[in-house]
Amino acid sequence: MKNRNCKSFFKTGLLATIFGSILGVLFAKKSGKETREDIKEKFEETKDKAVDLVEKVVDEAKEIKENLKENLEEIKESLSQEDEEDK
Repeated sequence: MKNRNCKSFFKTGLLATIFGSILGVLFAKKSGKETREDIKEKFEETKDKAVDLVEKVVDEAKEIKENLKENLEEIKESLSQEDEEDK
């Protein structure tokens, strides 16, 4: 549940950034060439932010996966010891 909320938050933020950037550039009083350059710059900035965000999420997911593996091993060992004690 928390993961879905996090994804939704990031998607919403990314879309708002893109949308706001486009509106800001389109309503600015500049020539077509300047506007296209601004759009290109904003796109690159947003793309870089998105790539950084994805890398961060992937790193966090890997860390969570490793923690889960360690916890699972501890639980297995604990259950194994309890099983041996019951015999």
